[in-house]
Amino acid sequence: MRLLAVGLSLILLLPLGSAAPAKSGGNLLVNGSFEEGPDDIGDFKSLDKGSDAIKGWKVTRGQIDLVGTFFVAAHGSRCIDLHGSPGYGGVEQTFKTKKGTKYKVELQLAATPEAGDRGIWVEAAGDRKKFEVNSGDGTREKLKWEKVSWEFTATGDETTLEIYTTEKGDDSRGPIIDEVSVVE
Repeated sequence: MRLLAVGLSLILLLPLGSAAPAKSGGNLLVNGSFEEGPDDIGDFKSLDKGSDAIKGWKVTRGQIDLVGTFFVAAHGSRCIDLHGSPGYGGVEQTFKTKKGTKYKVELQLAATPEAGDRGIWVEAAGDRKKFEVNSGDGTREKLKWEKVSWEFTATGDETTLEIYTTEKGDDSRGPIIDEVSVVE
């Protein structure tokens, strides 16, 4: 009887339901909208190559601008102009992958108003894809955002995603990125 009482007590301590497994398909990147980083950036804050001031991201190739109030972001309140003040830069992040598995990169892309055509490279797992966008009639308050996507197949247990400008002409009016995600 005593054993039965102990057994029933233990059963009562167990949760009634079990937690649902984590959903597959969530963003594998940290801080894909660049919201976490330096405080009080105002219009924008220039970040040099090698900077890791934006949580999860490292600045590559040259200077970029982490944009606050200067443009209206596609998601949240921040975005990145891949042309610093001045500079031709990029950002990268390394994340866990499964070798041989296909992943999808999505991001929002715009061009600085009056910049005309601007381009970026999106690179991962030894492959890359070029995207171009035109500033069109976009303004600081209403950039002409386009959602772009690309797929790659992982070649290892970790993959580095790099997004960088293709431009080398006007070093202050660049392509702008926001809301970057990688999903399986």
